[in-house]
Amino acid sequence: MNTIQVLIGSVLILLTGVAITAIFSSYRKICSWIAFLSMLFAAIGIGYTAVFVYLHGPVATTQPIFTISTIGASLNLRIDELSALFLTVISFIGLWATLYSVDYMSFYKKESLLRFSPFLLLFIIGMVGVVCVTDMFFFFVFWEFMTLASYLLVIFEKERKVNLKAGFKYFLLTHIGTVCMYIAAIVLWTQSKSFDFNELRGVFETYLSSGLGIVHVVLLLFFVGFATKAAILPFGIWLPDAHPAAPSGVSAILSGVMIKMGIYGLLRVFIFLCPISHATYIWGGIIAIFGTISLFVATFTALIQEDSKRLLAFHSIGQVGYIFLSLGMGIAFLPISPVISAVALIAGVYHLINHACFKSLLFLNAGSILYQTGTRDLNKIGGLSKLMPVTAATALIASLSISGMPVFNGFISKWLIFQVTILGGISHPLYIILGLFALFISAVTLASFIKFMATSFWAKTPDSLKTRTIKEVPLTMQIPQVVLAAMCIFLGVFPVVAIPILYTTAGSLGLSGYLPQLDALFRGSYLGLNTNLGEGMATTFNPFFILIIMMICTVLAYLIFKMGKSELRQVETWYCGEEHTAEEVRYKAHSFYVPFKQIFRIRIGKYWSESLYLTNIPWPKIKVPGFIKKALQIDRWFYYPLVNFVIKIFDRFSITHVGVPQVYTLWLIIGMVLAIIVLFALS
Repeated sequence: MNTIQVLIGSVLILLTGVAITAIFSSYRKICSWIAFLSMLFAAIGIGYTAVFVYLHGPVATTQPIFTISTIGASLNLRIDELSALFLTVISFIGLWATLYSVDYMSFYKKESLLRFSPFLLLFIIGMVGVVCVTDMFFFFVFWEFMTLASYLLVIFEKERKVNLKAGFKYFLLTHIGTVCMYIAAIVLWTQSKSFDFNELRGVFETYLSSGLGIVHVVLLLFFVGFATKAAILPFGIWLPDAHPAAPSGVSAILSGVMIKMGIYGLLRVFIFLCPISHATYIWGGIIAIFGTISLFVATFTALIQEDSKRLLAFHSIGQVGYIFLSLGMGIAFLPISPVISAVALIAGVYHLINHACFKSLLFLNAGSILYQTGTRDLNKIGGLSKLMPVTAATALIASLSISGMPVFNGFISKWLIFQVTILGGISHPLYIILGLFALFISAVTLASFIKFMATSFWAKTPDSLKTRTIKEVPLTMQIPQVVLAAMCIFLGVFPVVAIPILYTTAGSLGLSGYLPQLDALFRGSYLGLNTNLGEGMATTFNPFFILIIMMICTVLAYLIFKMGKSELRQVETWYCGEEHTAEEVRYKAHSFYVPFKQIFRIRIGKYWSESLYLTNIPWPKIKVPGFIKKALQIDRWFYYPLVNFVIKIFDRFSITHVGVPQVYTLWLIIGMVLAIIVLFALS
């Protein structure tokens, strides 16, 4: 069995899991465990494929699996190092999110798992297909497959109107972006009569050599599509509503993996398909600017949020802004400085991996809080650190990671981003300005997560929670949090393990002969890392040494505390003689950073906004004819009937589960006969 067959086998395992979870959807725990086991075995196969590619180079199908000759589309699979990296992220985050959901989904007692587990596995299949195909037509097929499955997961609680509204907003906006990409692909196809990536690259070369301005129109359309999926402002306004609506395990995948599909597409088009030219210089700068706008506006907006998952959703936009800033610099400097370009691309992809770890972890932390307290409102929770110590510890690690604190993984990638913006800005001052914005926002991120940790875990327990029995979440929910927290530490302490992989990944985009040698960029051992940006050693960082120093200082502080033999006593807070209840004087989330709310308050006529992120603007009311309203209700006339049709198929299929071994044997025989007939027909 070759590597491609292993990957196809992994997808077939997931498809089998889809069918079996549909059958056992009435048995909630069995259904959830089947979904996890399907994801586990598939992740093993996908992981093997990724490791093989990094050790032995890209693998591909020798013949098309499926061909549509009339439009020049062929389903071919090719896994290079970039695909392998994204496959690793998809399988890793998908595995732990699925395990987390085993017990977490008991929170939704009224909702059927028939609308969850099968579509969760289909969601994973869609993302796997996106990063493995070599044809733009089938890229769109899997892209739509991924989008539809994720949409159904976002509206899982379909009885809540706010969720349906969030789902429709997500589906509508991402499809507007997808239509832009369709148009761009069709423009290229008119010249090549093929959707193959290599043929489309030839069209880009023709456009650029001829000096045709159409290349900028095509790149603009692709940028809008990918930026919308990646949730870059102003295109990603769907994300703050969609993430809170979905179950927390799905939110972890949406933020940790799915929005990265937009980044994958960006890299494929702007580097792999578009040759190095003045166009890459222009569009790299545009990508970096939009990334900086997103990280600035979204992070400040997150600072004032009081819903835990909505706060994390805005931080997803902000952190993807960091990735766009770095990758935009990498693209812009391709025709100028291969050294700056290489480090910027490595830094951007590094932050992509780091974001997948700490942001997925934070959504699992928020889900654990919701699971035990029944609320996402940060004003209504507090004092959970003693009741949920594992969740509190992992949330602290994730908060320090996203804030860019040494020795956690977020620091390493941000450290590299700041280096390239400053050194690249020597010749192009714009990037120094963008880098300073990014540096300042890193401090704002820390402030935001001080609020998150203080209100959730360290503040006084509100009276409303004292009547609830709150304890640590089940083991299936603890393990994913601990694993992701360990990855945040590992990637921060041992960056030299990740950087060679990331360098190879950057080279797989057709840059292997263009980028400087790895040893010329980074020098170090497992105890440190030095960077060289063309003028000798620029910076040095020794995370392992810093970790040892921090541990020694912690032990010394503890010993000094013990030697003092001071008594600890817990007493009620004294309110200077005033008769106040603890609830009245408890410091709530709403009280944090009030001056920032006042500074960034915006007024447009009678409309007020407490942040730079403008929502719910009272636009003038326009009377819309009834037939147009009905036509725009896509959920009602298309997607709801489609979903109900699929559910009916699953219901009919579940009838086969009768518990009689002879019937199962009969189905196996029928399946074998059909498989033989199909094989003969194909041959």
